[in-house]
Amino acid sequence: MGRRGHKLRRPSSLVYVSDVPDPKVERLAQVPLFARCSKRDLEFLASRVDEVSLKPGHTLIREGQPTDSFFIVMTGNVQVTRSGKPAARLGPGEFVGEIGMLDRGPATATVTADGPVEAMVLSHAQLSDAIKGNPSLALPVMAAMAERLRANALA
Repeated sequence: MGRRGHKLRRPSSLVYVSDVPDPKVERLAQVPLFARCSKRDLEFLASRVDEVSLKPGHTLIREGQPTDSFFIVMTGNVQVTRSGKPAARLGPGEFVGEIGMLDRGPATATVTADGPVEAMVLSHAQLSDAIKGNPSLALPVMAAMAERLRANALA
């Protein structure tokens, strides 16, 4: 509000930072895991996520080894193997490493880039920080973890 209670008008010829869509937020909004998150939640998460480019054959996670990262595939595909046998091929919007986020325990599978991959990645500390700062993120992440654990147990 300006003087005398009049609402200030923004010049239409200017572009304000708050009006420019954040590409990270837009990409996160396309991920089913975060589909129910508010824009505020997504902005908070986007401020903590890193973006990486992975070369074909790059191992993101190695079965049996401690894991500290949660990956969201944005473009390309990753191959998931268990005990050396193909278990799944995951693409854009899908994620890996969520189980290791619980306790930094040994990975339940090996995940390898199946060609060039663009991904968003959160370390255990970044994800923990995001959830502590915005508890509404915890429920969708925990539900996804439970779903994945259940699917693995039934496989």
